[in-house]
Amino acid sequence: MIKIGIAGHRDLDKRFIEEYKKQVFKKLDDLKQKHHEVILISPLADGADRLVVYEAMKLGIKYIAALPMQKKLYKDDFDTTSKLEFEKLLKNAEHILTISHTKPFIRDRQYELVGRYISNNCNILFALWDGKQNGFIGGTGEIVKYHLKNKKILWHLKVDRNAI
Repeated sequence: MIKIGIAGHRDLDKRFIEEYKKQVFKKLDDLKQKHHEVILISPLADGADRLVVYEAMKLGIKYIAALPMQKKLYKDDFDTTSKLEFEKLLKNAEHILTISHTKPFIRDRQYELVGRYISNNCNILFALWDGKQNGFIGGTGEIVKYHLKNKKILWHLKVDRNAI
């Protein structure tokens, strides 16, 4: 069995979503052909996390939901439509785990902890990342840096983000 972790941006540029889906599907399919049993670990956030999960589902690949905080608090980060989608994905998860809270509770630190958990518990990290190190605690760049520091396998799909 091979475990694939997911890290990535929430605000993927919509113009390139179909291309990202194709590349993710191909990589997942290749891994499934080679390893037969594949499982994902995902926080199920908007953007990259869900894109990878949906492509995996097309291949019959199961996923574990790794939540950075209690579900009620985590859902505050999503809009109404996203909350409904999150609940649906959560129901289909093979397993749900929640990272323990820091004391005092620091939201960015929780994202960092879930990213590190995913990195520590996967064989390959899929990073849908723009390649920029912005230093945000718990951000994709920081999780990638942590993953590589531990000499683990990274599959990086360079992505563009929506303009702010």
